[in-house]
Amino acid sequence: MQNNASFSQNLIPIVCLDIGGTLTKLTFATKKGFILNCETIEELKIITENEDYEIHFTSHPNSLDVLIQKLEQIGFIDDGKSNIQNFYITGGGSFKYYDQIQNYGNIIRINEFDALKFGFKLLDSIKYKNTYFTFNNDIENLQLTASIYPFILVNIGSGVSILKFDNEDQFARISGTSLGGGMFLGLSHLFTGINDFDELLRMTKQGSNAATDLLMNEVHLGFQSPSRNKNEKHVAVSMGKLKQNPNINQSDIVKSLLYMTTYNISQIAFLHSKLHNIERVFFSGHFIRNHEETLQCINEAFSYFSKLDQQNRHPYFIKHDGFIGSLGSFWNGIQKFMQNKQ
Repeated sequence: MQNNASFSQNLIPIVCLDIGGTLTKLTFATKKGFILNCETIEELKIITENEDYEIHFTSHPNSLDVLIQKLEQIGFIDDGKSNIQNFYITGGGSFKYYDQIQNYGNIIRINEFDALKFGFKLLDSIKYKNTYFTFNNDIENLQLTASIYPFILVNIGSGVSILKFDNEDQFARISGTSLGGGMFLGLSHLFTGINDFDELLRMTKQGSNAATDLLMNEVHLGFQSPSRNKNEKHVAVSMGKLKQNPNINQSDIVKSLLYMTTYNISQIAFLHSKLHNIERVFFSGHFIRNHEETLQCINEAFSYFSKLDQQNRHPYFIKHDGFIGSLGSFWNGIQKFMQNKQ
């Protein structure tokens, strides 16, 4: 726990939260070089060039007790006393802890989709290094010299929202699906009894969907597959082998569920990319978490549907994929904080 003197000198007194269906994402800022006495996601830290602060990120399963503990560890709450001026909160769960949180500071709600808009505005304005990338068995960072707009954003949380951004101020939600991270977690729990999302992601590294799913090269025996590749190993029927092989390894089932989720989302995303004639499609949300198996599944699926349509489109990813909403809340908060300091 930090002391009050350290807090007043080094912590910017705003707390930015994105509370989703299952996870709370927390973004906050300290003066450059201040050493925190708590765990954050170090690889996501943003050190700004033109400002005297750096931005930190952390997340946890939705829990008021855990949130208060984190705020105490950071130094926002010291011996029951709050040093927080404002909470900037977004996400579907922004109403969840309203009564309790308001005891520690003023609450300002940010519309969920506005928060995404502001998050991209912040990233685009600071041009932070290695923010965007593609993935095909490895990360390839994009060095963008121009604006990222226009683009389509596929935001995968418990559910999925698909948004079209024409510029930094003009956007619209154009589609979505209920088949997102919540479905993956729920079905995985049903099959395995495991309810820990990170543990399930670790299982996908050990699993193979080949024992669970019917693949294209197994379905199209004797005639050509739609891609005209006899060796095609993309998914034709999710869980198509369960009936004849009921004793499948749990890791294989979880891997199959990951494919099922990402293939459905990727096909919807590609169709909207084609419909709106926008080639750049970003995938984000805490379902992804820069997890290599998830990145690879999305890349395989999106590229597959693109090739079927004789196009050459690829998905793009974002280093801070699960924190765009909380970054947007931070953008609102830091703007007002700096204005009040002048």
